[in-house]
Amino acid sequence: MSGNISPIFSRAGDIQGGVILTTGANDYSGQNINNAIVFSADPSNGGYIQRLRFKALGTNVATVCRIFINNGLGRLAPVIPAVSTAPTGVASNSDGTLQSGSYYAKIIAVDQYGSKTAISSESQAVSVTGPTGSIVWTWPSVDGAASYMVFVGNAPNEQVSYFKTTEDWFFQSDPIGIVGTVNGSTINNWLFGELSLPATTASSNSANIEIDYPMNFALPPKYSILVGLGTSVAGGWSVSAIGGKY
Repeated sequence: MSGNISPIFSRAGDIQGGVILTTGANDYSGQNINNAIVFSADPSNGGYIQRLRFKALGTNVATVCRIFINNGLGRLAPVIPAVSTAPTGVASNSDGTLQSGSYYAKIIAVDQYGSKTAISSESQAVSVTGPTGSIVWTWPSVDGAASYMVFVGNAPNEQVSYFKTTEDWFFQSDPIGIVGTVNGSTINNWLFGELSLPATTASSNSANIEIDYPMNFALPPKYSILVGLGTSVAGGWSVSAIGGKY
């Protein structure tokens, strides 16, 4: 039986947007500056996004709108470089709970806005003699980095969890940190869907097209919805978000 059988109802309507898209972002990461935030969930309680409405503003060529979900952290490309070389590790057979085996690490640097860099190359295998093993990982410092994510696993390219630190080193005493693989972890946005937007013509005698894009799901606190065009258009598209607050 579910632990929570109470339905979720929004306490108030939440209409956001008024975003006008004209310049193409043309990316699949949501990190281009020409992607725009069209809806932001309440920072404490989250929100509900019902649908997006697209209204043509005059004459436009055909294009596509890409719709992204952002996890509440930096949505743009990082303003700092990635860690330049692979981390190195020094093992000890004491002071931890690591079992015997080989360990491999990769590092992601995080800037002051929460945006993540590309991941570093992988360390050489670090052999640990357990069951009370530990590892000290070190890597070149990145100027401007607010923190680092240390991904660790027991096989090459199979990092299964990560640890957070504000230093350019990390003492690993436990095998599992925050569960999460490297794949998909370097960007705070992910592509949710795409919508084809047709060519339109400005008219004084008839209404231009309006398109609804249904979504219908709850957003965690601080999450947001981004929208961006594949190519630039002349008149533009006005995008509104219809949802609710909890």
